[in-house]
Amino acid sequence: MIRASLAAVLLAIPFATQAQGLPFHTESALTTAFEERGLRAFTMVGRRGDATTVTTPLVILPWAPHHRVTTRVVVPLVHKGFETTGSSYSQTGLGDVALAIKWAFHVRDRPAGTTRLAVVVSGTLPTGATGAAFENGMVAPPQLQLGKGTATLGAALAGTIIRGRWGLNFDVGHARSGAHGGFQFGAATRYDVAIGFRIPDRVETIRTRTVQLYLEWNGVVTDRSEQRGLPVPNSGGHVAFLSPGVQWVVLPQLLVEGSIQIPVLQTFNGTQPSVGVRPALGARFLFF
Repeated sequence: MIRASLAAVLLAIPFATQAQGLPFHTESALTTAFEERGLRAFTMVGRRGDATTVTTPLVILPWAPHHRVTTRVVVPLVHKGFETTGSSYSQTGLGDVALAIKWAFHVRDRPAGTTRLAVVVSGTLPTGATGAAFENGMVAPPQLQLGKGTATLGAALAGTIIRGRWGLNFDVGHARSGAHGGFQFGAATRYDVAIGFRIPDRVETIRTRTVQLYLEWNGVVTDRSEQRGLPVPNSGGHVAFLSPGVQWVVLPQLLVEGSIQIPVLQTFNGTQPSVGVRPALGARFLFF
């Protein structure tokens, strides 16, 4: 009888830890299910002043050598446009490919819940074009190029706490990039918190259809960029978004998701255009 009860508990743990889902923007400490052997694609539209950026990343999780370790490859298709009276600019193509590895160094599972901490090491490769120019032949500034022209290296700490239908995810991370053509983007420190709520309350099997509701706070503090060793006055600052989102697990191996990032904090250095609302829509597919 005791062995049967213990087996039931152990079998319930994977369902509980997977049934909470994953936030749209906040990093999770989970390394199983959709974070272990899946494929994700989404489109996000952002606008800042007269500039528009449309990003469609294809996120691939190709290799999970251990149940606590997973890797990630992000292949982004990027469109950047800029339009003012009498002038326009548009570029579409491959952005900077990103690589990441996540290790859950602390895992404590319990019936209908889990507590996990993970470290994520990530970087980007300079695969995006950097030589695009305006119609008059003048080279566009680095912010309007598809890539940075240099590698980026970063690290983050992520945490996940799940209790029944409620989930909490959080992360804090820092990334730095090299210089290209005398220009260096400012180092960025991101911080995120996401609260999740699952419908229905109980998940009987992995085939139970669920809806996850999320409310996230996504912030980033960026240092001033540098041009030939000198700080760029109108660069860097602090921006944060309040991001409601929803996920619908249509099938055991498929979920669709949407989110909208609403800027609630914008403190920039010098004179810079404001950031607009960022809608996003996507899907995740799990390979069994």
